[in-house]
Amino acid sequence: MKRIRAAWASLWVDVDRRVRLGRIVGLTFVTIGFIFIFVAWNGSASKNVIMAQFPYVISGGIMGLALVCTGSLLLLLSTVRAERQIVSDKFDELAQLLGRSLAATQFSTNGGSDAAVKVIAASSHYHRQECKILEGKQGLTRISLQQAVSEGLQTCRVCEPPRLPEQDVGEAKSSTNGEGVTHAPTEASETRAQ
Repeated sequence: MKRIRAAWASLWVDVDRRVRLGRIVGLTFVTIGFIFIFVAWNGSASKNVIMAQFPYVISGGIMGLALVCTGSLLLLLSTVRAERQIVSDKFDELAQLLGRSLAATQFSTNGGSDAAVKVIAASSHYHRQECKILEGKQGLTRISLQQAVSEGLQTCRVCEPPRLPEQDVGEAKSSTNGEGVTHAPTEASETRAQ
């Protein structure tokens, strides 16, 4: 019973609405098709003459069979679409890991020192190695600070990892108004930050 529940729950976890809609419409078509087949069989079974059974078989049976086939095709297409999405996500992850590996190899072959700043890359942020958020997590990649910035990763707000000077210049520009005047933080905003 647990396997059936898990299989049923796995049908509805896709992020793509088209996959979910395809599964709902496919299951609906299959259900209605079997109802049509049952009604056709029930109607034809109540008749003793073969010529009287044909209208039930032709109208209900063929329509039910067409609905079952159409619903099955929609279920198959939605499954293929869901699998394609999973494979596409895995390829994106593989390309990101390969890019990180190549960047690390290139940095080490260009005479870079091992003392270069290394950070831990997560999905959307980068962290210091001793960050509390990373405790217990496995499979995280250690990359250079330049690689983290080039991938567009944001700095962690908890551990405040090192930053490149270009990042500080970019934030200084964003905190200025249109006249180029920076606003100093007020005492109230400083106490809220603490």
